[in-house]
Amino acid sequence: MFWRNTHGEGEGAYGGHLHHPRMIHHGRMTGGMPLEFPGPSGDNTRRFLRPVVMLLLAEQPMHGYELMGRLKEFGIGQGGMDPSLLYRLLRFLERAGMAESTLDDSGAGPARKVYNLTPEGMEVLDMWAANLEEVSDLLKKFKGRYDKLTQ
Repeated sequence: MFWRNTHGEGEGAYGGHLHHPRMIHHGRMTGGMPLEFPGPSGDNTRRFLRPVVMLLLAEQPMHGYELMGRLKEFGIGQGGMDPSLLYRLLRFLERAGMAESTLDDSGAGPARKVYNLTPEGMEVLDMWAANLEEVSDLLKKFKGRYDKLTQ
């Protein structure tokens, strides 16, 4: 894999953000998997907007309006997410080389931009997926110990 965390440690290390060459933009982190957890009022689904969009695009190319509908499968956007957030993310993914778009004028009405995940985007998605198991294990340990406190 082509990533490291901000502490210079390699794969499997906890702490900081994970880096991939496509996640650095103007000297700052733009897409690493956050390993700190939100507070009780934190928006968990918003933290995973980028990898969910990338997963959906890996499954099949689609346009923004279709993506908005499919995000609801993950519980994202049910509270009326601003569509501009999704379109800004799609533009970011294109600029970063993780997605590309083509115009589809086959339907009725104006041509629509159809987005597709690039091989570079798939590398980043692979990184997210590889780290989910480690994060899941950490959360299970935390939850088990917390449950013992509340019994």
